[in-house]
Amino acid sequence: MKIDKRITPAATKVSAAKGKGGGKGTTTAAAGGGDSLTLTESSTRVRALEAQLASVEVTDAGKVEAVKAALADGSFAVDAEVVADRLIDHTKQSLRKRPRKK
Repeated sequence: MKIDKRITPAATKVSAAKGKGGGKGTTTAAAGGGDSLTLTESSTRVRALEAQLASVEVTDAGKVEAVKAALADGSFAVDAEVVADRLIDHTKQSLRKRPRKK
C-alpha cells in the first residue's frame, strides 16, 4: 500500500460578521479555490488606520535630545527611589502573568 503525503485542503467559506459598517462589504475570492473573505467598511477602515499608526514615530525626539545633552554635560540625575519602585512594579506584573504551578 502506498501512502500519499499530499494533503488537499477542504474548501471553506470565511466571512466576517457585519458590524456598524451598514452591511456594505467587499468580497475577495482566492485565486486557487472557492474561499472568500467578506470585510465591512469599518473593518477595512480599521486596517487602514492600523497601517498608518505603524508608521508613526513613538519616541519624543526632543526628550531624547535633552537626555543626551544632560548625559554629555554630566547634569543627568537618576532618582534611585523611582527606579526601585518601577523595578518592583515590573516584577509584580511579571509574577502575576506567570502561570501558577500546582
